[in-house]
Amino acid sequence: MRGALAVFKACMKNWIRSRAGVFFSFLFPLLLLLVFGTVFGERGEVKYTLYVQNLDLENGQPSLLSRTFLQVLESVRALRIENLAPTVDVETYVREHPSFTSYRILIIPENFHRKAESKAIYVRTCVISDTVRYLLQTYGSHMKENEREAAENGLALMEKWKENMTIENSEILLLTEEGDTAAPVVGGILASVVNTFNNRLIGAESVAEVQSGRLIHRGLKAADYYLPGYIAAFVMTNGVIGVTSITSDFGRRGVIKMLATTPLKKSSWIVGVVLQQTALALSLALVMVGTGWIIFGVRALPDIWAVLLIVLGAVTFCSLGMAMGGSIRNPDAAAAAGNAVAFPMMFLSGAFWPVEMMPEFMQTVAKVMPLYYFHDGLRRIMILKNPSQAIPSFLVMTVLATVFLTLAIKVTKWREL
Repeated sequence: MRGALAVFKACMKNWIRSRAGVFFSFLFPLLLLLVFGTVFGERGEVKYTLYVQNLDLENGQPSLLSRTFLQVLESVRALRIENLAPTVDVETYVREHPSFTSYRILIIPENFHRKAESKAIYVRTCVISDTVRYLLQTYGSHMKENEREAAENGLALMEKWKENMTIENSEILLLTEEGDTAAPVVGGILASVVNTFNNRLIGAESVAEVQSGRLIHRGLKAADYYLPGYIAAFVMTNGVIGVTSITSDFGRRGVIKMLATTPLKKSSWIVGVVLQQTALALSLALVMVGTGWIIFGVRALPDIWAVLLIVLGAVTFCSLGMAMGGSIRNPDAAAAAGNAVAFPMMFLSGAFWPVEMMPEFMQTVAKVMPLYYFHDGLRRIMILKNPSQAIPSFLVMTVLATVFLTLAIKVTKWREL
C-alpha cells in the first residue's frame, strides 16, 4: 500500500506541474459548464427573427386581411417580426445585408385578401351544403313535404352557385436559407398561425385544445440537468485520455523504466494511478457542483450514491486507459488512441444532449457505450433522487470496472515498459 501511495503522490505532482493537464481536467470542464449553463440555461424565451414583406396593398396601404394576419404574427411570442418594404428586392436585400444568423423571409403575395375572402366564402358554402345534405339524408323522412322541398331547392341553388365560383388558394411564401436548423421550427409556428387564421375566416371554433403541465415539479434549472452529464463526460476523458497521457509521458522520460528497477510492484503502480484518477474525479465533481451552485443556483446535489458511482466510473475509465496504455507501446499512438476512444464516446453517448435527438441506429450505438450508463445513473440519482433506478448503471459499471482492471493488470508488462 505504501508503494501505491507513493505512485499516487508522484502522479498528483506530475499532474499539478502540467498546465495542460490542469486545464483539460478542471478549467475546460468548468468553462463548458459556464458557457452551456449561460447560453442554454438562462436564456429565457427563444425568439426567431422573421422578415415579412406584405405585397397585398389597396391604395398603397396593406389590405385588411393581410394587416390582420401580420398582427397575429406579431402576437406570437416566439417570433420577432421585421418588416420589409414592398419595393425591396428580397435577393438583393439578402446579398447587401449579410447576417450572422440565417434569413427567414415571409412574403404575403398580391391579392391575398381577395383570394382568402373568396376561399372562405366557398368553404362556408360547402359546410352549409354538406350540413343540409346530411340533414336531408338522415332526417328527411321526418320533415314535412314543403320543408324538404325548400331544403332541396336551397341545396341545388348552393351547388349551382359553387360551380360558378372562381376559387384560388391564397398562398404565402416562406423563404429560408439552406442549412438553417431553425427553419423547421419557424415553419411549424407559421403552420399553426395559418391554421388558426383559416379557422377564424370560416367561423370555426376550437373543438379540442392542448394544455401543458408538469408531472413532477422539482424547481430545477437547466444547469441542473446538464451537470450530471458534464461530470460523467469529463471523469471519462480524464480517465481515458489522462491515463494514456501519463503513461506516454512517463514512458518518454524513462520514469517507468526506472520504477521497474525498484521494489515497486506492478499492482502498486496500477492502484496508485487508479487512486489518483479517483481523487481527480471527486475533486472535479466537487468543483463543478460548487461552481454550479454559486453561479446558477443548482439544486441537483450529489449524495453518497452519486459519490459511489463517480468512484466506480473513475475506476472503470482509468482501468480502460491503463489497458490501452499498456497494450500500445508507442507513446504518441497511445495518446491518439485515448482521444479516438474518448471523444466519440463523449459526444455520442447522450451526455451532452438527449439520445432521442440522434438517429435510431446511433441510439443503439450510444447504449453500448460505458459512458451512457455512467451519466444515466448520475442523472437518476441527482435529478430524480431515486438511487434504485440507477441499479442497472451500478451493475454495468461494476462489471466493466472488473473487466478493464483485469485487462490492465494482464497487458501491463512491468519490466518491458
